[in-house]
Amino acid sequence: MFVNGVLDANADVSTDASGWTVAAAAFGVGVVVLLVCYWQTVQSLVWVWDHDGNYQYAFLIFPLSVWVAFCLRQRLRARPPAPSVWGAAAVAALVFVWYAGQLLDVNLVQHFALVSLFPALVMACWGWRALWVLAFPLGYLVIFAVPWGDGLVGPLQDITAHFAVRALELTGTPVLLNGREILTASAVWMVADACSGVKFFIACSALGCLFAYLMYQRWRKRLLFVVLAAVVPIIANGLRVYFTILIGDTWGLKYATGLDHVIFGWQFFGTVLVLLLLSGWFFRDPLVAGVPPPANNTMPTGARMVVWPVVIALLIAGPVMAAGVSSPAPADDLHLTAPTVAGWRGPQTAADEWRPAFNSAAGRVKAFYRSNASGEVVELFHAIYTGAPRRGHTLITYENKLYDPAQAQILSSASQQLRLTDGRSLAAGELRLSGAAGSRLVWYWYCVDRRCTRSKMLTKLLQAWEVLRGDVSQSSVWALSAPVGYAGVDQARANLRAFAQALPVPGVAERRVQREHLTPGDEP
Repeated sequence: MFVNGVLDANADVSTDASGWTVAAAAFGVGVVVLLVCYWQTVQSLVWVWDHDGNYQYAFLIFPLSVWVAFCLRQRLRARPPAPSVWGAAAVAALVFVWYAGQLLDVNLVQHFALVSLFPALVMACWGWRALWVLAFPLGYLVIFAVPWGDGLVGPLQDITAHFAVRALELTGTPVLLNGREILTASAVWMVADACSGVKFFIACSALGCLFAYLMYQRWRKRLLFVVLAAVVPIIANGLRVYFTILIGDTWGLKYATGLDHVIFGWQFFGTVLVLLLLSGWFFRDPLVAGVPPPANNTMPTGARMVVWPVVIALLIAGPVMAAGVSSPAPADDLHLTAPTVAGWRGPQTAADEWRPAFNSAAGRVKAFYRSNASGEVVELFHAIYTGAPRRGHTLITYENKLYDPAQAQILSSASQQLRLTDGRSLAAGELRLSGAAGSRLVWYWYCVDRRCTRSKMLTKLLQAWEVLRGDVSQSSVWALSAPVGYAGVDQARANLRAFAQALPVPGVAERRVQREHLTPGDEP
């Protein structure tokens, strides 16, 4: 363009490098900073996708979200970008959430914060309207890229077991339900973790949400199909277990186990998925070819553009703060001695039939006791972690378990109320296990100083409070186990209750941890 016979080069440059071009560049810089600064969390998230079969579908979630967002680019460009201070506030809040997850070594919190930072960056760099236009791909990303389904395994196991037993009863097959064990004339069937159907449930729900968004225009139809995509896999998994047991009872176990079992499961789920999508296809809405709105490439005001460097600074601040508070781990050299329990002979060296695993504890002890009155047996496990939770040294983590999954499976879980020797009341968790060595009850609770609970979430919150106060706390797990013999579950519960009520007060010892020696029965 010529102005008074002189070429005005800045006019075209400002047009090309203004508005959405600059906003997209700012967002791109933010994404690069996010990935670089939080690379350890990115690696952790990808590791879960790769090593946990329940979440391998998640590798498709990011590409699908980007594809849907790309399809919405014309609507997005219809109005100029408007960087939002509220977006910067959302980034700051999520960085703090990530920081808290880092301090407490909670992977799920870090993964959630990492993925949620993408929509927060959209709002910060492009504004509220951009967030609204991209609501589905961004929400889809946050819901299905984060591996949150572990808590569904137990409830889905219970639903599957009850559904299969009810179906067997309706078709005249004699059957008994023992927790998650299904007893028939031919065999004892265990609804294990892999039989919960959680993998198919989450993957089908993810596919159903995408299908509903693409195929329907009305919210009622979308909602109905999403509900179907969540309910159908639960029913299908119950039917799969029912047919597996029916095949085993009718034609023999060799047709219902091993490779045949795996092939049947994949074929069954594949058929159900195809039927679900076909049923939704017939009710799809006609595609409406809209006229793309004209792009508005107006440059944001200078005041709004300040949000972009602020957001970059906030993203960098999280890892910098985490690095600044890191401290060398205390030496893990505690020597724990099992307590003497009134009315019980012991402690003695315990057998390996029950194997709790709490890695990198500062100290642990496992002992065996026998009742003076009845001769009944109870085993005790106790492990202590010192200092603030940190990677590789934390009480509540995925690797730490109250039993060995290779040896046993959970039949049922419950809560038991205990009265301790100091008069405190405690709700302990109960696991009923089934394995090659027989059935077994495990009662457990976690303590942060003198505050004890069976809840993993509450334990994490108590640890967070100690970290915020600047206290160097000790956290521990107490677990009691008794075999379920011929006398049944009630007798095993009575044995555990009698032992727990005579046990020196849990939580007192943790307040007096010494580097050289610790006796759980010491008084403060």
